[in-house]
Amino acid sequence: MRPPMLAALALALLAAAPAGGATLDDLVAGLNLVPLHGAAPAALALERLADGKTVALPALRGRPVIVYFWATW
Repeated sequence: MRPPMLAALALALLAAAPAGGATLDDLVAGLNLVPLHGAAPAALALERLADGKTVALPALRGRPVIVYFWATW
């Protein structure tokens, strides 16, 4: 393999490893995700970063969707 590919693979493996011995269930629980259990989600439409087009949740009906908000501040 080429060195950049090896570096990318190593980073992916490090990112997939649980941090500080935490289990995957513990890490997911820390995200405070709220399952809807079949309930309709709130109306949501956001602009895609890639091309600026607006994507609305109704357009994704029938597909699995994860909406995760984060910030760097």
